[in-house]
Amino acid sequence: MRITVYSYLSGILVLNYMSNNYLNIRKGMLFPFQFQLLGYILLLTGLAVLVINILASVILVVIGGFIVTAYSGTEFKEGHFRAYNAFGFMKFGEWQTLSKVEKLFIKKVNTSQKMYGRANQSSIIKSIRFKAFLKFENGNSILFYETKNYNRLKEKAENMARYLNLEIVDYSK
Repeated sequence: MRITVYSYLSGILVLNYMSNNYLNIRKGMLFPFQFQLLGYILLLTGLAVLVINILASVILVVIGGFIVTAYSGTEFKEGHFRAYNAFGFMKFGEWQTLSKVEKLFIKKVNTSQKMYGRANQSSIIKSIRFKAFLKFENGNSILFYETKNYNRLKEKAENMARYLNLEIVDYSK
């Protein structure tokens, strides 16, 4: 099977398998930084334990590998799409029929998280995240990309809008 890479749109891989168009948008890691760190610790511990206990080593390496390689994304292929979660090389998600993409829109989301310390004192951590969505003709929308950096999101959204010949509607202002 011959694979031709048509373009690389800042993290968006556009491939063509002979006559079938394939678009894979990798959104980001499934687990936050703390779990990623735990995954790497499990991998290193598994390699260190290899000499002592092979079964424990294999279990630790597999769990660590799943944590480290877990990511989410969206695939488009032959009139279908799916939002998926991937662990290693396995992708899990349900294929749905793709209707015409109407527009690409950007939203600003304010998030807050309340954290408690030892003395039951709390502090609230607030952050702003920007999300880009693809809206279909039938009214459904899927998350295209999410980040804290507005300029990075805008660049990826412009590349995708250029590729799909869409307009960008910015609700973040």
